[in-house]
Amino acid sequence: MPNSLIFNAPFNNLSFGQVSYNIARELFKKDIDTYILPFGQPNLAAYPKDDVASWIKAGCERGLKKFNREIPTLKMWHIQGSEQSPSKRQVLFTFHETDEPTAEEINIVNQQDFTFFSSTYSRDNFADAGAQNVGNVGLGFDSDILKDGTSRKASPITHWILVGKCERRKNTAMILKTWVKKYGKNPRHSLTAVIFNPFLHQRDPHAHEKMLAAVFEGKPKPFNVQIFNPLQTNVEINQLYNNADIDLSGFSNAEGWGLPAFNMTALGKWSIVTNCSSHTDWATKENSILVNPIGKQPCYDDVHFFKGHTFNQGNVFAFTEDQLSNAMDIAAQKAKTVNTEGVILREKFTYAKTVETLLEKVL
Repeated sequence: MPNSLIFNAPFNNLSFGQVSYNIARELFKKDIDTYILPFGQPNLAAYPKDDVASWIKAGCERGLKKFNREIPTLKMWHIQGSEQSPSKRQVLFTFHETDEPTAEEINIVNQQDFTFFSSTYSRDNFADAGAQNVGNVGLGFDSDILKDGTSRKASPITHWILVGKCERRKNTAMILKTWVKKYGKNPRHSLTAVIFNPFLHQRDPHAHEKMLAAVFEGKPKPFNVQIFNPLQTNVEINQLYNNADIDLSGFSNAEGWGLPAFNMTALGKWSIVTNCSSHTDWATKENSILVNPIGKQPCYDDVHFFKGHTFNQGNVFAFTEDQLSNAMDIAAQKAKTVNTEGVILREKFTYAKTVETLLEKVL
């Protein structure tokens, strides 16, 4: 079945799910005969109720009934858990952030027929450590974001956003603290943060409240700061992106890609982006406010990264609050201007190109 594949991937409103959905949409457009084996219970509530959603549901329903080991698999998942394959041939598309691939990770990668990482940085780390048959492919701009429209009534208020899991690697607390010091209670600036981390919440139901209490130093939240749990639909996320001026999520110690910063930049907005890991594949001094690392630091946070474990070991990059503060000054000056170099990313990085590259190794 040369035009058939098994798509083994998660479908939800998290970043992995967003990528899976966009890959599935391109497979649908190409009329690829697809047997979907989802990780966990599929949840398409965040996405439009259209032909693509119906196609995904149908693919899931027939996946276990009809798949066989002669059909090649495209797996979209973490390295951990990718040691299993539903077919004789499997191509893995994965994300990785740290700089020290473990022996177990390398072995799992070497058992794939081919492994795509989402960044040149991860590809090179694994190749240097002895991984075979590895490459990289970038993500794409989600064209649905444009459906909300980019023309907004001009506002004198500079709207900053921070979207992504509350996480040490993402510098969530540092970003909030720095912004509040500079712009808290300043009516010319506002911040919307969508930062809920379900894994952190499972470990400590009060973890987010404790973090925010430390950020606000025990004082009431400034009137110009809004904190939200995850938005439930992509329509809401798109409205947030289109109403914002500046993205802060790119000030991260390491990323597998960083969808909010990338999408905001491609919308013609401004993002503060660390010049490291996957960011170097798309962020430039022309389209982003780049911040260079001062070195590296251990990745361990005892939530997502545990020292001495089999997976996700090593270091991420390091940055300072002063660097972020200086970048905020630059961003504030650019906020109301169109990022014309950022808009170019819409054509340079598309999911159609992503899927074409993946299919070269799968089919």
